Amino acid sequence: MSRLVIIAALQRELAPLVCGWNSVRLDHEGSTFRVYEQDNIAAVAGGIGSAAAGRAARAMVAQYKPETLISAGLAGAVVPDLKIGSVVTPGVIIDAASAAEYRCEHGDGVLVSAGQIADSREKSALAAKFRAQCVDMEASGVAAVAKESGIRLWCVKAISDEVDSVLPPLNQFVNDDGRFHTGKFIAWAAMRPHYWGRTLALGRSSKLATHALCSWLKNHATTVLSGQGC
Repeated sequence: MSRLVIIAALQRELAPLVCGWNSVRLDHEGSTFRVYEQDNIAAVAGGIGSAAAGRAARAMVAQYKPETLISAGLAGAVVPDLKIGSVVTPGVIIDAASAAEYRCEHGDGVLVSAGQIADSREKSALAAKFRAQCVDMEASGVAAVAKESGIRLWCVKAISDEVDSVLPPLNQFVNDDGRFHTGKFIAWAAMRPHYWGRTLALGRSSKLATHALCSWLKNHATTVLSGQGC
């Protein structure tokens, strides 16, 4: 069994971390996941959104019986001092829809999980309402499973878009299962040259954030396993 389970949204968020790890298939309650294993750690990309993250977390808890869950991935800044590539470990996760709060094993500040990818206007509203520093879509789903399972919870996010970043309309390319239709998005963007600059900028910032995230995970996984703070 793996003592530590890492749950991200997309495979590309984990790629620099899990290169060379053992890969196995996990089937659970009608869903199939590609899981990466090394030593006492297992990692999975469960999909976009709280529901997808929750499904992946339940599957991993059932299979691996971990001591700790980490919600890891990319997030958007809702305050100006967080820049592209910043790594944050919030101490509190808040579900924007229900206002449910979850405490992490270690960390400072607040991350709010929203129901969709937030634009700059929505980021400002979330910062004001929840006193948050960053926003994602998955952490509350993982946090709920950690709470109901009595498992330690960590949250580690890297900033891929700043508070005033202008993003392409990405929400329309996320399906009900939490999968992002990359091909459809590329085809859509190809016909709209005014979005090319934004799309390229997002790709660069996401790559930088992903490497920052995976570097943190590589450097601190042992500390997390020991139950100590970082």
